[in-house]
Amino acid sequence: MNWWQRLFHRDKLDGQLDKELRFHLEQHASDLMKRGYDPVEARREARLDIGGPQQVKEQCRDERGTRWLEDLGKDLRYALRTMRQKPGFATVALLTLALGCGATTVMFTLINGVLLKPLPYSDPDRLLSLQEQTDWSTQYGNLWAFTYPNFLDCQSAVNSLNMVATRFITGTLSEPGQAENISGREVSASFLPTLGIPVYRGRNFLPEEDRLGAAAVAIISYGLWQRRFGGNAAAIGAALVFEGKSYAIVGVTPPGFRWDGDEQDLLTPLGQDASPNMQNRGAHRIGAFARLKPGASVSQAQAELAVAGRQLAAEYPKTNKGRTFVAEQLRPDVGNARSTLWLLLGAVGLVLLIACVNVASLMLARAVSRERELAMRVALGAGRGRLARQCLTESAVLGLGGGLLGIGLAAAGVHPFVKFWPGSLPRAAEVGLDWRVLLFTLAVSLVSGLFFGLAPALRAPARDLEQTLRAGSRTVAGSARRLHSGFVISEIALAVVLLVCAGMLGRTLMHLVSLDSGVNLQNVLTARANLSPAALANAAKTRATWQELLDRARQVPGVHSIAMVDTIPMREGNNQIGYWTSADLPPADKQPLTLANSVTPDYLKVMGLNLREGRFFSDQDRKGTEGVAVIDEVMAHEAFPGKSAIGGHLWIGMGSDPVRVIGVVRHVRYWGLAGDDQARIRAQLYYPFAQVPDDWLPRWSQLMSIAVRTSVDPLSIVEPLRRAVRGANNDQVIFEVNTLEQLARESIARQRFLMLLFGIFAGLALLLACIGIYGVLAYLTGQRIPEIGVRMALGAKTWDVIWMVLRQSLGMILVGIVVGTAAALGAGRVLARFVEGVQPNGVSTLAIMTPVLVSAALIASFLPARRASRIDPVKALRQE
Repeated sequence: MNWWQRLFHRDKLDGQLDKELRFHLEQHASDLMKRGYDPVEARREARLDIGGPQQVKEQCRDERGTRWLEDLGKDLRYALRTMRQKPGFATVALLTLALGCGATTVMFTLINGVLLKPLPYSDPDRLLSLQEQTDWSTQYGNLWAFTYPNFLDCQSAVNSLNMVATRFITGTLSEPGQAENISGREVSASFLPTLGIPVYRGRNFLPEEDRLGAAAVAIISYGLWQRRFGGNAAAIGAALVFEGKSYAIVGVTPPGFRWDGDEQDLLTPLGQDASPNMQNRGAHRIGAFARLKPGASVSQAQAELAVAGRQLAAEYPKTNKGRTFVAEQLRPDVGNARSTLWLLLGAVGLVLLIACVNVASLMLARAVSRERELAMRVALGAGRGRLARQCLTESAVLGLGGGLLGIGLAAAGVHPFVKFWPGSLPRAAEVGLDWRVLLFTLAVSLVSGLFFGLAPALRAPARDLEQTLRAGSRTVAGSARRLHSGFVISEIALAVVLLVCAGMLGRTLMHLVSLDSGVNLQNVLTARANLSPAALANAAKTRATWQELLDRARQVPGVHSIAMVDTIPMREGNNQIGYWTSADLPPADKQPLTLANSVTPDYLKVMGLNLREGRFFSDQDRKGTEGVAVIDEVMAHEAFPGKSAIGGHLWIGMGSDPVRVIGVVRHVRYWGLAGDDQARIRAQLYYPFAQVPDDWLPRWSQLMSIAVRTSVDPLSIVEPLRRAVRGANNDQVIFEVNTLEQLARESIARQRFLMLLFGIFAGLALLLACIGIYGVLAYLTGQRIPEIGVRMALGAKTWDVIWMVLRQSLGMILVGIVVGTAAALGAGRVLARFVEGVQPNGVSTLAIMTPVLVSAALIASFLPARRASRIDPVKALRQE
């Protein structure tokens, strides 16, 4: 029988133990009577020799190994009894812990879903991300996307991997139904099988369909199937028209399937793509991943990829010299959500720590008031370890209770918090409570319980019992006072860290909001635009279609002016090119870079750009005329220092002929209000869309957006503008519609989000710190009532008593501020590193926040000080 079974058969075992003890007692008494002892004396001697029944039973239980469980059960029952007897103490402690544990659980739930959960594919630990790597670096690093020829050669040469290629696509779905923009992937035929994802309806691509000339087939998403076909099974085999090409639907992906964080509306075979870039060994536009074959290892795969890299470098030195291929564990791309989540977890961790310190202070006060009780237990035979276990059990019960309440708060708050997240949280669909979160909360609750139960456990009396038993109930040892003061100091220090971080974020946000974006944000609507695929047949038709689109849009009521642009300020997307001021171009990796932006002449009017010098483009700046450019003041300073840029020439990546600078405009914060100052490239150049070479028009037409200045609310013209743009064949759309004001707000949404949360955490920390100060001073002052009575009887004034208490509080506050300052400065540097726009100005922020903290703490201290000053000396002296 094991120890667990023995525990639940304790009554039966105790009965057997009683019988065994009686048997041994009678046998020993019988032996003594045979030796001539009187029966009464024999039984007495037998009891003395064997020992007290209860002591013998305790020794036997110790031998069984279940004594600690029995003690634990007693301690748990005692802890629950004391919580019922002190409901006020239990309520305050549980609510404080629930708040800290709940906030921490919410943050860990997000971290678990976004960062820690395995990818939702079969055996995700065997999936690898593949990239090209060079032994030389550019301004963007030395990791590259694959080229399709390199991918095919690696696929043939590497035997340990099942390799898959993907390429992002976006365009217009014109049939069936109303035209809309969708995105998806061109993929290898083995894309879904390699991930271990079964199709929901239909079938996967066949290997023979992944080649040029094969029948055009597609797999659509569950969402698109529901949206366009109503979930009808007849969609399998039906046709859809994407970018003017008809595809037969062969399958539907399962609900919730995502790749790179997004639902892929359309999958088509990559091998059917006949564009020239697919055969270009210098066009790095292919993403790649792989699954390890059974029995293969990552090191084996990496060795084979290195061999393939050396072979291709020797065979194609022009494009592959110094180039190899690397593999690493496939991980989700979560962007800046990673640093944001860890920052917030650190912040709520500080709040939890303050909550634990508060409860520790309460527990210590309670332990001091119970010193007589604990000393009595020691006098009756309880060991120091036994008392420590009892104290830790009580704190563990509180910790677990707070953790359970925290789980309830987290369950109610996690989904609203996800919706509150700025933009879209990566992998939001995978965020939820699971066994990892519950295990984390259980561990945090137990560790918290041990943390705030440690001080009371260490104060369990082990010596000077007589003095403890005789001491008055209001006697407080110096060690207890030091511990209480230490708790307050730590709370103040932690609150300082959060207050300084919140202050830094607040100052940052105020600074960012006050920045001039460089354009007039009011009444400007922006949208990406997809032309009809037929319009891309030749350059003349493309230019005519764009002009027709602009002319129709101008007729929409409320449109003041409209322009085309390939990079909208404060929105993702850019075109960075090298430039030089002479024909002797330096190597490509040595050329300075500028953000090149193709625009139409009305762009100046639409955006409200401030023309510093020269002129902007006109209708006369077109193909066949001299190439011209307008640059911003940053580029003018960099390219033409100390002189006027007007009339200067620039050699850029638009062709072999130079362009002449005809104007200088104000710098625009294209990288966002927060990110522009920290961008590696800030120089900006504009060139006329009418001078874009014919060969580039198809690609540029996929990138162009429209910007519309309105005389009415911009969002009120969205639907009329959609109808005007749609065209006769219902195959032109606008999408990603935003106002410039929305884009500006979104560019600092992360800073606003962090400021709000850190502000809440800092306010909560300040409140808990003030409650802690109040509680400690109220307790310590209450213990000093006799001393205060003596002082007042000897002539101390009311203000003298108040100042005595405030002086004690002020000392703890100042020490806490000094300790917290060093930590706050370090935290400020971390914040500046991970949050755009934040400057490490912790000292100035500390100077602002310190008076707030000191004032709040002194207000909390004044109440117990005032109460102490009103003590009746006679009553105080009689209390002992």
